[in-house]
Amino acid sequence: MSLQEALERVDKLKRMAASSNPHEASVAAERLKTFDINAARLPRAARAEGIPDATEPTAGTETAGTASPGNAIKVLDELPVVPYLELGELEVEQPPEKSSVNWDVLHAELLERAHHIGAHAIINIQIKGTIQRKILMGTALKYLTPQEILERQAANKLEDDEKAYLEAQKERRDEEWAPPVG
Repeated sequence: MSLQEALERVDKLKRMAASSNPHEASVAAERLKTFDINAARLPRAARAEGIPDATEPTAGTETAGTASPGNAIKVLDELPVVPYLELGELEVEQPPEKSSVNWDVLHAELLERAHHIGAHAIINIQIKGTIQRKILMGTALKYLTPQEILERQAANKLEDDEKAYLEAQKERRDEEWAPPVG
């Protein structure tokens, strides 16, 4: 299922949840609560091949990064508002022995790789490569905890204080050399 189809299904469930039929509305509301877009987007072929969903814990996930295994990797269209750290660009390549490209499988592999390095989200997913090499890439992001934010601020405090001091000196100089008013 494509992202567009999954979003259309969510919209349909929302419309059904607002239905005048109470039974239909309650069933749709419960289905909407449990509907997972990432799980729905994982193609049946990938499930048959044993490629794990990015929302399921996999071997080695417990030691990789700080993302909890039960959380799904979010795919973002724009930079998040919350403080984050870029973990780097991730790439997944189609195996050379396969002639046709299954972008859904590559997308699932990209999410799995992001999960393994402890990412919370992926942004800027792009198709890259040549006719022979099909590559899907994206930038992995990790949200910072309040403790990590405080540690970064403490590490940059001296630098920030120095910048503030130089700015204050510049303002004093500008005031001293400004022509008199009046």
